[in-house]
Amino acid sequence: MKLTKRITKLAAAALCTVIFAGTLGSFPAFAAVDNSELGESLHDGNFTYELVNGTYTITACDPTSILTEIPEIRNGYAVTAIADNAFQNCHYIEELTIPDTITSIGSSAFIGCTSLEKVTLPSRITELKASTFMGCTHLESVEIPDKVSSIGNYAFYNCSLLKSVKLPGELSSIGAMAFAQCSSITDIDSSKCGAFVFEDGILYNNSKENIYRASTELSGEVYIRNEVKYIEPGAFSVCVRMTELYLPSSVTDIGESAFSYCTSLKKVDFSAGLTNIAPIAFKYCTALESVDFPITLDSIGDGAFLDCTSLSKAVIPEGVSTIGEGAFLDCPKLEQVIVPKSASNVSAHAFGYELDESGENYSKLDSFKMSVFSGSAGESYARSNKLSYTYVDKSLKRYAFLIIAAALVLAVIVLAVVLMAKGRKGASSAAKKAERERLEEESYEKILDDSDEDKTEKSKE
Repeated sequence: MKLTKRITKLAAAALCTVIFAGTLGSFPAFAAVDNSELGESLHDGNFTYELVNGTYTITACDPTSILTEIPEIRNGYAVTAIADNAFQNCHYIEELTIPDTITSIGSSAFIGCTSLEKVTLPSRITELKASTFMGCTHLESVEIPDKVSSIGNYAFYNCSLLKSVKLPGELSSIGAMAFAQCSSITDIDSSKCGAFVFEDGILYNNSKENIYRASTELSGEVYIRNEVKYIEPGAFSVCVRMTELYLPSSVTDIGESAFSYCTSLKKVDFSAGLTNIAPIAFKYCTALESVDFPITLDSIGDGAFLDCTSLSKAVIPEGVSTIGEGAFLDCPKLEQVIVPKSASNVSAHAFGYELDESGENYSKLDSFKMSVFSGSAGESYARSNKLSYTYVDKSLKRYAFLIIAAALVLAVIVLAVVLMAKGRKGASSAAKKAERERLEEESYEKILDDSDEDKTEKSKE
């Protein structure tokens, strides 16, 4: 259905292109228009311009346009800026040269330009704003101009064919998810950039405390170095060859979507020190089998383990206070979980639910069971969602009673054995004393008898 809709849209766009081209007839591609008739706006065959402080800003591009460059001058005015969303969903642009007259490119300027393979950026821009090339799924490489000091959030998000990036010398900041879901990225040239370093397939800041992006060629066991404190959003997303992950105790935070779509990841070794797992951090890690969180963990974000379809064990320790919405949604093999008493916030569909194919309707997993503490948020969640549950603390009390009872019985048995041993010891001593007295008496009588015999013998003499 989705594919059919996409084909229909492309066909409609192509038809519009033909009609539009026929209407233009012999008009040049960039027809000059009398600006006095249009106020401050100008329209030509491809673009809409707006006059701002004596120069033109491109505010829109016809989505059916097929072009390779942007003009430097229109109607006697320099073209100096591209507005937010100006080229959004221009699906027919494959290669584009942006002239050096352009000093500013707006947020989401080229978002959804799915055919764009190559772009030449102007040398005078100083930043790439949020979502500039988001969803440009055919963009293969980009050289960012030397004067750019910041790359905004989601700037190259889901540029799935982007293989290499050359960072400029003045770059000082990279925004969240800037290179997330870049499933082909293998090389980041940071040789001119003092603020970042690309080493062993991982892009760090110069202190190596933050990880911004990893090469998708990383495979097998991956050990995070001890200096790292924060794994930035999307840093390891779509690293499909990684099978085991070892985090040091220095890591305190795992960012949003940091390990999403790591489809071969089976094991994660979380170390004490970790306090926060952000939303969708391990989304679609479909090979992940178990998670054993450290006692330092405080919060598990929304959808943190969404669609971890092989996950069968999750050990949540005392100390966790927040379990986000859908944290373990669509984990059909996770049949039982103990929710600690410390969890004061257990959000909707955190456990025991799955989504249908539409992604809109929830249904309960019949085999799922919870173990909760009486009076806790876990109990409230289980009750309100009508999920099967047992009490941890009541079970503990029952086990404690049985243990105490068994201990008392054992103590009684031990005491009885001791008393019996003492009894046997006492009886044995009495018997020995009686025997000794009997022997002594017999000896005494014998002595008396011997004495009497001696006296008789002497009287006879």
